[in-house]
Amino acid sequence: MKSGQGLSIVIITRDTKELLRDLLKSIEKDASFLPFLAEIIVIDNGSTDGTHGMIHDDFPSVLLVRNEKNMGFAASANEGIRSSTGDYIFLLNSDTLLIGGEALKILHYMMENKDVGICGPQLVYPDMRLQRSFAGTPSLLSEIVPFRRSRSFQLNTLHGVSNTAADVASLIGAAIMMRKEALSRVSGFDEQFFFFLEETDLCIRVKKAGFRVVLFQEAKVVHFQGKTVGKNWVRGRMEYNISMGKFIKKHYSSFHSTCFQAIRFMKALVFLVVCTLLPLLLVKKRTRRSYLYYFSLARWYLSGCPDNAGLRTYS
Repeated sequence: MKSGQGLSIVIITRDTKELLRDLLKSIEKDASFLPFLAEIIVIDNGSTDGTHGMIHDDFPSVLLVRNEKNMGFAASANEGIRSSTGDYIFLLNSDTLLIGGEALKILHYMMENKDVGICGPQLVYPDMRLQRSFAGTPSLLSEIVPFRRSRSFQLNTLHGVSNTAADVASLIGAAIMMRKEALSRVSGFDEQFFFFLEETDLCIRVKKAGFRVVLFQEAKVVHFQGKTVGKNWVRGRMEYNISMGKFIKKHYSSFHSTCFQAIRFMKALVFLVVCTLLPLLLVKKRTRRSYLYYFSLARWYLSGCPDNAGLRTYS
């Protein structure tokens, strides 16, 4: 391994033993980047599904950091970064799989482009269909006009093959490679975000520090979208709202933040009123789940927006 080219893989997991096993196997099979690999670090947030034994028995070279409880994504990522020795950090969700040779493409791209602080691959489903791999920056306008978010996905889908690399506002954090120098400049992830939007916040700060954030569409990583948060969907959506509130408060004015939260609250009330007046809508399971979510969201606003209404309680 040449000086300045070490790659550390950091994986965050909680009760996803089989997904994690498949991911670690995919890393082992990809011999292309092994000459650059400094270490594989798994941050386990209180798993009770046998994850520890599986790693000990099947992947003894993996550095396992065991937390007694769920520390959240940002804090766990920082823990992994502090434990790493590489100049590049490849942060992976446990619900991803590497495709042979693809990770090396990202690493080479970052080595050749020193101004890139964070680089993400094109995420794909197991059948290789393209998946949303980047995101815009949440704002009052995007909340009022939500089709702007779907338009970003359409652009991603339409041009995913033709464009090799593109500067983007933010990347989906399921698989991102980061330059340690850039992380040091901004002191890593902001740990006030327990889950969701921590990568968006990081991308904003890394760009302000003078680095680029790039979607490198030539490289692909499989992502089993929703396999982790999907098990606790309502709590997951509540955690998203908690993070969204913190994000808007951090990056915008107090007036902007107040308007944003008022619009979200009104959306929840309108949905609840419509479903109450038209109960036949609740025949569909998906609508009933959304009703439970919006009821929880309205109650959260009326309770003063506490931090423990999402995944922290479940932890």
